[in-house]
Amino acid sequence: MVKKKYTEEERVARARAMRREGYNCAQCVILAFDDLLPSESVDTAVLAAQGFGSGYGGRGYVCGAVSGANMVLGLTGSRPRPELYRLTGGIIDDFIAMEGAVDCSDLKKPGRKPCIDLISDAVVILHRRIEDMV
Repeated sequence: MVKKKYTEEERVARARAMRREGYNCAQCVILAFDDLLPSESVDTAVLAAQGFGSGYGGRGYVCGAVSGANMVLGLTGSRPRPELYRLTGGIIDDFIAMEGAVDCSDLKKPGRKPCIDLISDAVVILHRRIEDMV
C-alpha cells in the first residue's frame, strides 16, 4: 500500500498536533514526515530523537527541530556523503536565515518565537527542500 504524501500545510498541522501531545521538537518534525519514512523506521526514529529536545538533552545546542529535519534526510534514502552534507547544511543555512540562530540557547531568548513556531518553520524548510526528491 502506498502512503499518501502530505502537503506542506498537513505537515505543519501534524507537527503542531504532535507538539501539543508532548513530543519534543525533533520528534515533531520526524512525525510530520512519517509518510516518507519506511514504516519500520518511524517508531525507532522517534525513540532515537528523545534526547534531541531543547538542544541536545536540554543543553541549548542545535535546535531539536533542525536535528529532526536532518534525521528525516538520513531516513529518506541513502545519499553519497557530499550530497547529504550539502542537504543538511542547506537546512541549517535556511533555518539560520529565517530565525537568526540555530542553537536553542539563542532561539529561546526573550522576544523570540515559541518552539511550536520554530518546529513549523523547520517543517516548511525541509518540505520545500525534499518534496521533489522523494
